[in-house]
Amino acid sequence: MNYVLRMRVGHHRRLAALLRAAMPAESVAFLLCRRAPSADGVVFLVDEVIEVEPSAYAAQAHDIASVAPLVMARVAQQARAGNRVIVMAHIHPMTASGVEFSEADHLGNRKSFGFFHRRADQPEHIALVWNAAVDECAGLVYLKDGRADVLNSAVVVDDDRWREFIPGRQTSRERFARQAMLLGTAGQHLVGAVNLAVIGLGGTGSLASLALVHHGARRLVLVDDEFLDESNLPRVPASAPTDVKVRSKVDLARAYALAHAPDIEVTALTQNVEHGSVLPFLVGCDVIVVCTDNTTSRAYLNQLAQQYLIPLLDLGVQFSIGDAGAVANEIGRINLVRPGTPCLWCSGHISSERLAAESVPKAERTRDGSYLRGIDDPQPSMLAFNMEVVGRGMQILLGFMTGLFRQAPDAYEQRSFLKPRAGAMARLISKVRQAGCPICSEVGCGADRGMAIRQRAA
Repeated sequence: MNYVLRMRVGHHRRLAALLRAAMPAESVAFLLCRRAPSADGVVFLVDEVIEVEPSAYAAQAHDIASVAPLVMARVAQQARAGNRVIVMAHIHPMTASGVEFSEADHLGNRKSFGFFHRRADQPEHIALVWNAAVDECAGLVYLKDGRADVLNSAVVVDDDRWREFIPGRQTSRERFARQAMLLGTAGQHLVGAVNLAVIGLGGTGSLASLALVHHGARRLVLVDDEFLDESNLPRVPASAPTDVKVRSKVDLARAYALAHAPDIEVTALTQNVEHGSVLPFLVGCDVIVVCTDNTTSRAYLNQLAQQYLIPLLDLGVQFSIGDAGAVANEIGRINLVRPGTPCLWCSGHISSERLAAESVPKAERTRDGSYLRGIDDPQPSMLAFNMEVVGRGMQILLGFMTGLFRQAPDAYEQRSFLKPRAGAMARLISKVRQAGCPICSEVGCGADRGMAIRQRAA
């Protein structure tokens, strides 16, 4: 089982302040989490931080922090009322790094989590121990039968960089030694450890999956419901004429990844992304790269990423041809959307009119006389321009994950290919949250809110 704890930066800052308040004595704080099953485990979404008042300790010193039974009962009652998982966190104030549970911790945890399981019925509750700086932790997931599994990951998803608090998830690789000079050893390890999804394996998506593999990604989820057609050949790497109408786009991307890196884990789903069977695989992903060419899937992923605390990288290349046959508009977009920041709807990257049109069956859209006729017509596309957007997207994504560089959370990058806009070929566009946005207002709610976007009409 793969167990992942996700929190927002505000939760971590609050937790750190509470745990460090009594240093050099140990302290305890509680987190309440929503539980989200994934394809290979469970994701826990932090919803609330609960303080333990100084007067509520039965004992507190540099090597012990024992919370009074009444406080434990109140936390359990609150968790039961909200159907939440309990996380009991404490600090080892004398430990700078390499933090681990002590034997005394194990003894206390078995008693505490036996109590929590009796009072708040959940399949799991969690124990965390933090170092003095509260920037490294170890975690144990306590099951109903008393067994404890390791918490695989604890992350902050919306800070100015990705923050992973459980170190050592990946061993070093000699082939990436020169890349690690830029990203750092820990950064390169992280690239290989995180679970990345690429949605849409056409012109941009095929390049994105290839780039992730070459940068060291070793856990990929690939989603696309289409087979290769002849018009894809110039833009999909490693494709051949013999693949047309025979191989799916995800199969081509998977085969390339395995040929380059036999140790990679690839989940290839030949399905449209809104299909219910895909959701558990995406819930378990750390980052979603969006390369779709339709509004329905982009809107669906926009909601999913906010509700399950998943950073989303939206890559877009768009050309339109005017009546005279010349390029009327051209634009590239690289938008890294962190949970809680203005979403794709706020940024105007989801058209409600187009979304409504895609809900109409294709036979109706294409019939003679339909006002929607033509919306499914293929748009101009070219490998060179896709490469430019994907290359910049990989820089932004890896910079966010490893700290190589930082980009403001309230801006996205817009690129021109043929002529400058406002005197520049690339510029940052401010993102502003729209009042009453139905997506941004439900950050971290998990499955407590159903997905509003349905499958595309056939």
